[in-house]
Amino acid sequence: MVYEKGRVLLVLAFAVVTTYADTDRQVVTVDTNVGTINGYVKETTYLGETYKIDRFQGIPFAETPVDERRFQKALPKAPFARPLDAFAHGKMCMQSALMEPFIPEIEYTYSEDCLYLNIYAPHSRHGQEEKLPVMVWIYGGGFNFGFTDIYQGDNIAAYGNVIVVTISYRLSAWGFLSTGTEEAPGNAGLWDQHMGIKWVHDNIEAFGGDNQRVTLFGESAGSASVIYQALYPGNKGLFQRVIGQSGSVSSYWASQSDATKYTNRLAEHTNCKHENTKETIKCLQKVSNDRIVEIISNVTFGCVEFPFPFDPIKDNDFVRYEPRTAFGNLPADVIDMYKSIDVMTGLNSAEGSIAVSPFLGVEVPEEFMPSRDDFRNKLVMGALNVLYPDNEIKELLKDLVVAEYIDWNNPDDPIVIRQEYVNMHGDIGFVEPCYSTLNKHAQVSGASTFMYLFDVKPSTQLFSYVSWLEGLAHAEEIPAVFGYKSFKKNGESFGEKAWELLLSKDVITLWTNFAKSGNPNKPVNLDLDWLPYTEKHQHYLHITSDMTSLNVKQRWNTRRVNFWSEIAPKIANGEVCTKSDETAEDRGTCEKDGECSP
Repeated sequence: MVYEKGRVLLVLAFAVVTTYADTDRQVVTVDTNVGTINGYVKETTYLGETYKIDRFQGIPFAETPVDERRFQKALPKAPFARPLDAFAHGKMCMQSALMEPFIPEIEYTYSEDCLYLNIYAPHSRHGQEEKLPVMVWIYGGGFNFGFTDIYQGDNIAAYGNVIVVTISYRLSAWGFLSTGTEEAPGNAGLWDQHMGIKWVHDNIEAFGGDNQRVTLFGESAGSASVIYQALYPGNKGLFQRVIGQSGSVSSYWASQSDATKYTNRLAEHTNCKHENTKETIKCLQKVSNDRIVEIISNVTFGCVEFPFPFDPIKDNDFVRYEPRTAFGNLPADVIDMYKSIDVMTGLNSAEGSIAVSPFLGVEVPEEFMPSRDDFRNKLVMGALNVLYPDNEIKELLKDLVVAEYIDWNNPDDPIVIRQEYVNMHGDIGFVEPCYSTLNKHAQVSGASTFMYLFDVKPSTQLFSYVSWLEGLAHAEEIPAVFGYKSFKKNGESFGEKAWELLLSKDVITLWTNFAKSGNPNKPVNLDLDWLPYTEKHQHYLHITSDMTSLNVKQRWNTRRVNFWSEIAPKIANGEVCTKSDETAEDRGTCEKDGECSP
C-alpha cells in the first residue's frame, strides 16, 4: 500500500509522524535495527481523560516455523527489505478448538505464521529525552490456548506512562511436542518467548523504551512463563523484573512429566508412528494443521485431558530442573539468574474456580452440589490422581485431605463442601506454588520480592460462569490490570462499575510503579506502605476496593500451604511412621503404665 496524498512530515527525536489525508490515519514511523516500521496513532479514553497511543501491531520477530522448522526453535526474523506497515495484529497461533466458544467475538485466523508482537507507546513520549519503562505481556491459556489480540495495552500504557508489548508464542503440539530427543526436544514455545524478549531488548529504544527497565508480566500459563524465563540464564540482562499473576513453574499444570505420551498418541492417529524417531517427526511435520486440530480437540483421540497435553518439559537446555520441584534444587547459574531480578507475584482469592469444569468432572457447574461422599471418593481422589498419578498411598492421603478441608462444624452442607473443593484446587494449583516461588526468591536474592492477594467480587464475571462462586476467580483480575480496555462479552462492552475503574487505576499504578522502580510504592505513592515479602514475615497486599495501609497483611493461608508443601509430599514419598522394634527403654521413655529401669 502506498500513501502519498496530503503527506505532512513532523520530525521528532526518534520517530516521524505522518498524516495521510486519504485515510485520516496519523502514521508514526520508527527506524529499528531490523528496518523501518510504520505504526499509527489511536486515541483511548480512560477515567474521563483522552490520551494518544502509538500502536505498532503485527511486527514479526521470527521466521515462520513451518515444514522442517515445525516443532523446532524458530529462527530470528531477517531484516525488512522495505518499510513494514504494522497496522493490524498478526494471526493467532495454531491451537485446540476447545476454547472457541469462549473466545470474544472478534475476527481471528489460526496459522503457524503467528510469531508477532504488538507495541503500545504513549504518544506524549515524543520529544522527551528519558526513555520509558517497558512491560512485556505473555498471555495465558494452559500453554494450549491463547492469543494477543484481546490484550490491548492502550490504557495501561497511557495512564502508567510505560510502553506495553504483547508477544505471541506457539502453543499445544506446535509449541510443546517432544520426543525427548534432539529431533524434537520440546519447549519451542518457551524459545519463542525468549526470542520475542530479545527482540524487545534489541529494538525497543527506537520506540522510546528503556531496555534496562524491562518487566515481563503474564497471567496463568503466562505467569508460569515469566518464571520460566526468570530461571533461564540465557535471559541475563534482557529484563530486570517479572510480575507473575496466578501461576509458576511448580504448578502441576505448568509442565509435562512424560515427554512422549501425547507425541506418541498424535503419531499413532496420523499414521506417523515409526521405530525411528527422526522418521516420526518428519512425518508429523507434514501432517495438515486441520488434522492436528481435530486430534487435539476430540476426546476420542486421547489428547484432551487436564492438565492439558503438550506442556513445558525438562529438556536439559531451557529447563534444566524438574519443574514441579524446581525451587528445591536449582543449578547455580539458574539461581544466579533468578536472584538478579525483582519478583512480584500473587493470586486471586478463588483460583480454584478452574476446577469447576467438565475437565475435572463437574458437568453442570451452576448446579454443582457435592455431598461429603462425592468430595471424599470422587473430588479429592481426582485431585490426588493429578498430583500423584502413580502413588500407592493415595488412600491415606485422601483421608488427610478430607480431614483438612471438611468443615467439621457443618460437614454435610454441599454449599460449604463445594467452596472447599474450590479452595483445595486453588491451594494445590496456585497458592502453594506461589509461596514456593516467593520463598526461594527471598532466600537467594537481594532484589525486591513482593506478594499480593487480589480479592474482590467483580460486577461482571468474564471468565467464570458460576454465580455462587465466592471471591475473585482465576483470570478475573486481567481487565483491571489492562484498565478495562480489552474484552467484550456477548458483543457488548465489559460494563465495569465506577469502583472497578478506580480500583483499576490503583492496580495500574502499583504494576507500573514496580516496572519503573522495582518497588510498587513508588514513584507514585498510594500511601499503602506495601512491605516486601520475606520468608519470615510473609507480608502481602490484600487488594480490595478502598485500600489503605491496613491492607498490608501477613501469612495468608499458610497452614494449608504447609500441608501441600511439607506433609502431603512426605506421605506420598513414603516418609511415614512404621512400627519399630525399638523399646521404650531404648528411647529413654516409659510406657504409660509400665516401669522403667532406674
